[in-house]
Amino acid sequence: MYLLNISYIRKPAEVETHIPSHGEWVKRHLASGNILFAGPKQSGLGGVILARSMPKAALLAILEEDSYLQHDVAEYQIIDFDIKAAREELQTLLA
Repeated sequence: MYLLNISYIRKPAEVETHIPSHGEWVKRHLASGNILFAGPKQSGLGGVILARSMPKAALLAILEEDSYLQHDVAEYQIIDFDIKAAREELQTLLA
């Protein structure tokens, strides 16, 4: 599983022009099951995505489609981790 920590690296006005296309990218990958959760940081300085486990090359290919990276307005910190415990209602996400 991957925790993706998104940090904006441009001024808010520059980032805002890419929010709609980034949102469509998120929706597309939520529908495909690649992304499990996504949302903005409370600070307004980026976002967080929880992505399903997959080969890292596949994840990087998905990230290359994101307008935030294509237009160099954000950086992604990729944290690869193994889930060892989860609440019962979240067990289906581990399959």
